[in-house]
Amino acid sequence: MEETVVNSVYHRSYEIREPVEIRILPDAIEIINYGGPDRSIKLEEVRKGIIRNRRYRNRRIGDFLKELDMTEGRGTGIPIIRKEMAKNGSPEPCFETDENYNYFIVTLPIHPAFRSDEGVNEGVKISQPSDNKINTIYSLVREGVNEGVNEGVSEIIDLILKTTGLNAVEIAERTGKSLATIERYLRILRKKEIIEFRGAPKTGGYFFTSKVDEFLNK
Repeated sequence: MEETVVNSVYHRSYEIREPVEIRILPDAIEIINYGGPDRSIKLEEVRKGIIRNRRYRNRRIGDFLKELDMTEGRGTGIPIIRKEMAKNGSPEPCFETDENYNYFIVTLPIHPAFRSDEGVNEGVKISQPSDNKINTIYSLVREGVNEGVNEGVSEIIDLILKTTGLNAVEIAERTGKSLATIERYLRILRKKEIIEFRGAPKTGGYFFTSKVDEFLNK
């Protein structure tokens, strides 16, 4: 975890005014670095997690982190992350960017010992909304929208059930739909008081409204 965060601070693009994001999900931790990897790195290498920098960003920050003994500055970050995850018995980390190198996401999956098909971790039952409750939410959305739109907004509901706090761009990327289409679907969900936007315009994201949250978690 430390190595991943240090790498994000070191290698992010400071020309983009977006902070490094750390998201704690039920089944993983995501560290998102805006600006993406340097363009000298091939997409195939990113996806395989075999990253060899041809050049380095932020050399002064790198020197400072080396003085703090937090990085080696020799392209060892990704191998260390993979090695430590394997040593811990955790699944392989996932490295992701897009074709335009807009972001770089490192996903650290949860250790298998802390998850189960029954939703019980260390004797603690994880509450999951029932299908009936989710179908009730779907039905609230269906009124007054056509079938195609209904499928689109239902997909967003499913996505927010798994990952809260996504913004419109991230939802568009994960669903493969255009940003304009996603924004239209989000307006429908907001109008019906299913979701709401929380946080600053650039760093915030979409969550279920408190009313929907209470209903799902009863």
